[in-house]
Amino acid sequence: MYKPKITEKNFVERLLAKDERALEYIIERYGGLLYSIIRKKLSLIPDMVDECFDDVLLKAWDHADDYDEEKCDFKGWLAAIARYQAIDYLRKAKREEFGQMGESLEEIANEPGFDDERFRAIEESIDNEFEQLLSCLSPADREIFRRIYKNGESMDEISRDMNIPKDQLYNHTSRGKKKIRKKYLFSKERMYG
Repeated sequence: MYKPKITEKNFVERLLAKDERALEYIIERYGGLLYSIIRKKLSLIPDMVDECFDDVLLKAWDHADDYDEEKCDFKGWLAAIARYQAIDYLRKAKREEFGQMGESLEEIANEPGFDDERFRAIEESIDNEFEQLLSCLSPADREIFRRIYKNGESMDEISRDMNIPKDQLYNHTSRGKKKIRKKYLFSKERMYG
């Protein structure tokens, strides 16, 4: 059976068709970019870089149909996957290292061998990434995003505390997500384009 050569013009189409050679093309073409992003974000847990890289490729493979060339170029889409996957790895490392079995931080901090400096470094890295993502939002929207996505508060709580109807909160988060995507993809294109 004839399989067309993988090129810049057809690799996305071949990825959608689940042609493994398209994945090889992506590794060749964008592997350096992905490793650069992942290494920078996971500097505190360098032993997880290769696993994160593999997960980024798996996400691109599994979710290729989510790519929309009208919204961004493939490189920006792939870079966004790498960035978010790296943040997930930081969170996972924090949970595994400092939050086993639902123990509170106070309980963990009293255990022998607890590395407070490492915990703070991972926490700070996650916070910096989060704040960088929110930098394009208004102060009110940043507060909404922090309360929802960082503190895990419910829309009901936020609506009550901020005196904003829930439907308006949903509008704020929807518009905020669009701003973040637009800013992030534009800045990545400028950095790596």
